[in-house]
Amino acid sequence: MYNNYMPRRRRRRKDTFEDLLLDFIKPFVAILVLGLGGWIWTHQQQAELYGIIGLVVIVVAVVLYFVLRKRRHTVTGFSDEEILYMLKGMSPQQFESKVADMFEMLGYKTEVTGGANDGGVDVIARKDGRKYYIQCKKFITREVTPHDVRDFLGAITNVNDPAEKGFFITTGNFTLMAERAAEGNPRIELIDGIKLVEYYKLAYGKAASENEPTKAIEPQDSRMCPQCGGKLEIRVAQKGDHTGQRFWGCSNFPRCRYIENIQ
Repeated sequence: MYNNYMPRRRRRRKDTFEDLLLDFIKPFVAILVLGLGGWIWTHQQQAELYGIIGLVVIVVAVVLYFVLRKRRHTVTGFSDEEILYMLKGMSPQQFESKVADMFEMLGYKTEVTGGANDGGVDVIARKDGRKYYIQCKKFITREVTPHDVRDFLGAITNVNDPAEKGFFITTGNFTLMAERAAEGNPRIELIDGIKLVEYYKLAYGKAASENEPTKAIEPQDSRMCPQCGGKLEIRVAQKGDHTGQRFWGCSNFPRCRYIENIQ
């Protein structure tokens, strides 16, 4: 009986405190409302002026919001958030191919090498006689660790096959220690999701300004198979005379065997 009685007593004490607090606040709220109403009644002209100013400020803020929102939609037709969402929605292989395409549009010659034994290098890019390594990590929530960065640095500086520079690209983020692992090293550049979107806009904006065919800058998810209506995906030939070359293939393979030259 004693134990059951005590909680009810504490509850009544708590409810009483809240009621007292509300009773204490109510007069101040009433005074504030009455004071504001009285000021408006005795200063009608000033109240009208401040009301007009406030309305103008609201209208300007709304206009600026929509202008800035429109500017955020790049030449690709997508906002920054939509671009990053699209990249995160790709498979690791699709993401590697998309990164290779981006660097192609920026003037590099690329080769997708990603696989089980890629040695930490997913894409090899060449420009002006120099070789660059690219590591691609398609992450949604996971962060790149310093261990990942150090492994990639080892691939870049490999004495048997070094590269001029390496780009570590992720749709996610780098941990603070991962950033410190690359800090001050000019042979590696860390590109997180935010910076990746800037590269994407730069690459596809350049393609649009050079009047490249529209289909070359369409997001992969927007391309449809003309035979069965499935999605076209970028794939890499694994055998035959075109080994290593990329092409559009139907997502319904092997039921649908439609292919298309990526160029």
